Amino acid sequence: MKNISDEVISVEEARAALRCMRLCSFDETEALESVESLVHRIRKVGTARLVEEIIEKKLSETQKHFIKEFWFNEKNTAQIARENCVSQANVYRTISRANETIKEFITPLVMYHNDLVITEIEPLYFREIMNITSASERKGISLSEQLKYIRLSNAVTSEQLAKAVCITVGELEKIENGKKLPSLEILERYSRIFNVEINLKFINGKGRYEWKKA
Repeated sequence: MKNISDEVISVEEARAALRCMRLCSFDETEALESVESLVHRIRKVGTARLVEEIIEKKLSETQKHFIKEFWFNEKNTAQIARENCVSQANVYRTISRANETIKEFITPLVMYHNDLVITEIEPLYFREIMNITSASERKGISLSEQLKYIRLSNAVTSEQLAKAVCITVGELEKIENGKKLPSLEILERYSRIFNVEINLKFINGKGRYEWKKA
């Protein structure tokens, strides 16, 4: 018997799958092999967007602040405690309670998407969702950083993106580390794949950029 998630995908997921196949020029075999992983990726990103809503609407102001410092700004509990003049134990308890609240709200969705029979989300999966969420909230100070955050916020691996934009993984890593400037052709592919608007400006020889969801 097939799992529920083998039978049911949303219209949005189907459209995204077809769009990805078209942009990546997959043949029929490659397309069929990619659909399952693509749907799971879309569901992870959707769950991460839900986490953003939970953080804003279901956490207390203190929980919200500490969870953003911990996950989004990558500060440890000692740093957060020192900057907010509270004990490290207090910070740890607050973050733990916030994590449990987030898990409580997303567990039914994760169980449905992954056909889980357990009521607790695996720690590694929860960390993956939170990493996707934090990447979508970050604003890179350079174009290379922002391109990396765009990829991470869409749960796309370096290998998948390199293939989609027709470059090697090594070239992609150089772009994301600021060691190589992406060509206009590569930026155009980023724009199509992630549906983002990228504006570049050069003033007195210095480059500036702006980006937003199209």
